[in-house]
Amino acid sequence: MRIQRFFFAAAVFAVIGDLRAGTIELQPKESAPPTITQSEPWQFTIAVPGWMAGMNGTIGIRGVNADLDVGFFDDVLEHLDMIFTLRAEAQKGPFGIFGEVIYIGLSDNAQINRMINNVHEQVDLTLADGALSWRLFNQPRWSLDVAAGVHYTSVYEKLELHSDPTLIQQTSERFVDDVAADLRDRLNHDISKGEFIDALKSSIRSVIVSRIGDRLEDHERHPTIPIGPLGGRIRERIAQRVENFIDEKRAALEARIDALHLRGEARRAEVARTVNATKARLANQLAVRLNRSLSQTLSRDDYWFDGYGGLRFRYNFSKTFYTAVRGEVGRGVVSDLMWQVEGVVGLNWTRSIFTEVGYRALSADFEDNNFRFDVTTHGPQLTTGITF
Repeated sequence: MRIQRFFFAAAVFAVIGDLRAGTIELQPKESAPPTITQSEPWQFTIAVPGWMAGMNGTIGIRGVNADLDVGFFDDVLEHLDMIFTLRAEAQKGPFGIFGEVIYIGLSDNAQINRMINNVHEQVDLTLADGALSWRLFNQPRWSLDVAAGVHYTSVYEKLELHSDPTLIQQTSERFVDDVAADLRDRLNHDISKGEFIDALKSSIRSVIVSRIGDRLEDHERHPTIPIGPLGGRIRERIAQRVENFIDEKRAALEARIDALHLRGEARRAEVARTVNATKARLANQLAVRLNRSLSQTLSRDDYWFDGYGGLRFRYNFSKTFYTAVRGEVGRGVVSDLMWQVEGVVGLNWTRSIFTEVGYRALSADFEDNNFRFDVTTHGPQLTTGITF
């Protein structure tokens, strides 16, 4: 009996010994670590960021700059035509994919009440972001990711100028009358060509440029939506076109009058008849050119890419509340600098639904193809999303 108990006890100890050594004896000595695919399933997040952003900075076109100070609640909402935002993320283990699209369409109307009667402005701003991330640290309460991606910016601008044909016709007739009088003085009193050109430029300033006014330029320098000064130096351009037009017509008119070879009263009478006969025709031709210049649509479309690197940090206060911060900095082929920071406080309503409240700022400094965009877009952000 003792012998049987001895063998039974020996068998029990042998089994226990084998179990203790099981982690070494029953498993292979070398095992490959689990891959990302094997370790965790994909986790997806779709969210809608409500970015209540204003803009500060400078938009320039062909050397003419507009100073932006556009607030969200007092400017953007008032002129908002359409807005679309969407953010999507995918995470599998330490690997992540991030994408975001923000589109804002704005428009504005301004009453000028000069030869340019009114203007209509439109700007479409598109921001897109795509990035890959890798989790450097994954602790029970906090995590830190490194990210690298590309930021895309598109700015489409359109300016519609609407002229006042009646005022343009009146202005053209008055201007031609003044030019005719100056031209008669030159022919009758032999004033120099330089004196005539000076008188011509004075008439352009006092009659043409004054009736264009500076309200359009003032409006474009300080717009209420983020649009550049597409009109540019419109008064200078119109003045140059008028001067070219009159110079072209003056040469033909002088040739006709000089061919008369008249003297005294007969010469002056013939000069007056020749000038008067062409005034109406010149006024109509000038009015057509002014209408064409002052009633037109100007537009341009600029876009660029910025590559960037950044960090993303998250801290969980509890299962319900958390905070997250991200920062990015980069540049493009022609852009000088791009940076973005965002900080939020989040609330998990359920295991899937969350809401974040925070502040976000995005800055871009780009200049190419006669276009300058040195603007910081910033403001509070309210985001709601779902994770599955």
